[in-house]
Amino acid sequence: MSNHKTTLGLVVFSIVAIFIVGCIPEDSLQWSEDGSVGLLKAGDGLYLVDGKTGELTEVAKGPIDLLPGLSADGTWIAYCERVECTNLAEGLKRLPPEQVEAIAEAAEQIAEKIQEAGALKKNEFPSPDEGPLVLEDYENWAIRTLCENADGALRKIIGPEGINKGSEMPLEYFQVVVVAREAPKKKKIVATNIFHTFATKFSPDGKYIAYLMHTQEGEVSNAYEEFSLHVTATEGDKKVVSVDSCVAFGYDWRKDSRAIAYLRADSEDLSHDDLILGTLSETVVADANGNLLVESAHDSAGSDRFTGKTAELAGTMFLPWLKVEYGIGHRIFFSSAALSLPVNKKDEAKCSLFCYDPVTGTVSDVLPLSVSIHTSQQILNLSQFSLSPDGKKVLLPVKYNRFIVYALGTDSMDIPIREEEGFGEEELSELAPSWKGNNEFSCLVAGKSTFLPKPKDDQDEADRREIVVLGKDGNTLKAWILSHDWPDEMKRDSQDNQ
Repeated sequence: MSNHKTTLGLVVFSIVAIFIVGCIPEDSLQWSEDGSVGLLKAGDGLYLVDGKTGELTEVAKGPIDLLPGLSADGTWIAYCERVECTNLAEGLKRLPPEQVEAIAEAAEQIAEKIQEAGALKKNEFPSPDEGPLVLEDYENWAIRTLCENADGALRKIIGPEGINKGSEMPLEYFQVVVVAREAPKKKKIVATNIFHTFATKFSPDGKYIAYLMHTQEGEVSNAYEEFSLHVTATEGDKKVVSVDSCVAFGYDWRKDSRAIAYLRADSEDLSHDDLILGTLSETVVADANGNLLVESAHDSAGSDRFTGKTAELAGTMFLPWLKVEYGIGHRIFFSSAALSLPVNKKDEAKCSLFCYDPVTGTVSDVLPLSVSIHTSQQILNLSQFSLSPDGKKVLLPVKYNRFIVYALGTDSMDIPIREEEGFGEEELSELAPSWKGNNEFSCLVAGKSTFLPKPKDDQDEADRREIVVLGKDGNTLKAWILSHDWPDEMKRDSQDNQ
């Protein structure tokens, strides 16, 4: 490899290494635009939070996946849950026909391999060579289908022990659930599939839900699993429409609900490429009347395709946890690595927050030096940035669960949590701060925080965690403890609860 490629690879590796030490926070708290109601994911529980009292109302309990969604007005909740399935026939009835067909095709591939070998070697089932079920996460569906439908000759080759083993393979599927705030236990299932699904987000008008689905074909690495972006309706026809593949986690709806912006990987081999380029893209998904622009072209996941135009707005380096968010005037803000060419061995990997302006078609770094000195090495945390509902300010997480409040286009910034009050991991916040309306925000603090009352002598507050709401009254920062009356197990260091 040439020297310049080696040098570039070292800089890229330093960026990727930052990413694979963690992921995204398992817990989250988001608010309706007016801050009247919040949605909290904590551990295996999902709760509504009263914006005035902090009172919790349980929505769901169990294997709830990351990044549930709350509608802008706070009236609807969407989340993805993992469901264990004991009966193959009943499970297949819940899946899209295309996924059932893919399972059958994978079962045929496995059967052919076993027949060619003349036996089930070491009592282990081979994997299919191609298709969406090549991963161990999903091949159990094909193995169960094979064993429960095998003819006499194939059953003899597999043997009784192998048939019993294959027929007992555990099955699970994922479903996208919508519930009303007023009836959180009344589920409405809007999508079901065997592939890992998470990160639900309502369109601003509440008519549609977008979500991410694992649609990997072939080998993967720990850093770069492939996820595709899909949309379905909250009412009426529940057809699922594919927006794009190989996208980063942090997509966003345009304010008029007609388009979605996201970062897409340009490479078709995310498991081997050292440097993966990406594109900031915007796909139009609905017409002026709010109707989805769709053509019937069912893929192996059971999704149709959008016919709306996809615009490629800017080039960047792709990393799976980068985030996109719309601001004022359809401007698109996105986190990204900042890498200049040519590069030398002394260059350090940096990151920043950028803005694409649809009027001028240009991209600019929006963080002044006074802010970037705190954020340029915080690529994981920076990918949890959050714009205020009016688009005028941004919350920028930095190391040790602290964050910056920055007024865009100005030199006005504040770091509410003092350096000595920081806690936890350097690279990833335990809970990202979030806007509660335009003038307040919620955040996680430790027991030593000045926003909490001093502990009693007999209390050990070293691992205490509380969620507080902060907001300015004139020049004074006011705080109240949102989680004051929550159960004690929800206020401890997450590492102690594992």
